[in-house]
Amino acid sequence: MMKIVKISDQDPGPMKDIKPGDKLVSINGHEINDLLDYQFHSADEKLEIVVEKPDGKHVSFSHDVYENGPLELEFEPDPIKRCKNKCIFCFIHQLPKGLRKSLYVKDEDYRLSFTHGNYITLTNLSEEDFERIVEMRLSPLYISVHTTDEELRKYMLGKSNIPPLFPQIKRLVEAEIQLHAQIVVCPGINDGFHLTKTVADLASFYPGLKSVAIVPVGLTEHRERLPELDPVTPENAREIMDQCDGMQKTYLRELGTRFLFPADEYVLLTDRPIPPKRYYEDFPQIENGVGMVRKLTSSRKCPRMRLKRKLKATIATGILAAPIIEQVFAKKLRDVGNFEYRIVPIENRLMGKSVTVSGLLGGRDFYRDLMASGDLGDMLFLPPNCLNDEGQFLDDWTPSELEKKLKLPVVAGCYSVYNTFMPIFRRLI
Repeated sequence: MMKIVKISDQDPGPMKDIKPGDKLVSINGHEINDLLDYQFHSADEKLEIVVEKPDGKHVSFSHDVYENGPLELEFEPDPIKRCKNKCIFCFIHQLPKGLRKSLYVKDEDYRLSFTHGNYITLTNLSEEDFERIVEMRLSPLYISVHTTDEELRKYMLGKSNIPPLFPQIKRLVEAEIQLHAQIVVCPGINDGFHLTKTVADLASFYPGLKSVAIVPVGLTEHRERLPELDPVTPENAREIMDQCDGMQKTYLRELGTRFLFPADEYVLLTDRPIPPKRYYEDFPQIENGVGMVRKLTSSRKCPRMRLKRKLKATIATGILAAPIIEQVFAKKLRDVGNFEYRIVPIENRLMGKSVTVSGLLGGRDFYRDLMASGDLGDMLFLPPNCLNDEGQFLDDWTPSELEKKLKLPVVAGCYSVYNTFMPIFRRLI
């Protein structure tokens, strides 16, 4: 059952008797236990709905979607399936204390893999879960592999009693559930030969397993009592990029796709030119930080114009991306007259100086460095990936708090220079 917290005002007829606090028991005879059940079974045209009232009484309602519109109910959040692995590189184990509770939740939930692209290790799927994935066509799913060597996989996941990987992948692929995989590469552990073999093993499941992201391990300064791991260096990044180049050539020839895609962090660490759009094909792993920089560099430039009044702006970003951001913005904004801007790289004190990507910066990091950077001009632009869906930084600060403290407007950017700046420019031309 699911507890109802809100009912659409547009639900007519007998549905008006459903109230917040009631529990949805079933739709068309199917038990409703979570949001996926609700979405799946409410897709029919005619619905027979059973609701449990606070006194325990069951009441039935009929709802015709064609006549009355879709069923629109909101529920308490579903409980999350938790991860019981103890990965040697787990980022949650490395978080500083004092952040919001939700950041410390280790999810291993196939539902979130389907709805949000969260990566799962396939270590906690029950027979019922497999059957449900297939019945509901929960595709694509995103899986963390790291290595196909079972003993090494047990070591990296920190758990010895895990099911073998290949039978699970095979079962999903044969059921036509499309998969995308990631490999978090830890230098000296699952790179080199292990990386080549892992990618080759996964390629044997193509096209059911559609793509693989090669992602560098992220290490913070909060790793007390955790396994010692080597950080990713520019030299290591070059080795990974060279290795990826060789494998991509093979798979382009054999499969007609590059199949594996290194994360942007590897590209930026090597000072290589940003690969062209065709390199990323249909950008299957962009939410995993693969191809985001290319999306930005390929975005539309701002047209030639002159603002009616002078506008000065500060553009904040992470240390790693600052040089490429400087290059891209110089090209995209060069035809806008009466507009000045400067790029301010922000150092990460929340996670540690070794963390240089913008997506892991806290609001306090921005405030500290921006206050020390001098004149901020008329407004501040933030990188898009430093805020969650609720508009919060990792440390719970919000752009509005930053606005109040800095005493200037704060704008969250996107991966398009044109779409970030033109709404502002149009008001000034």
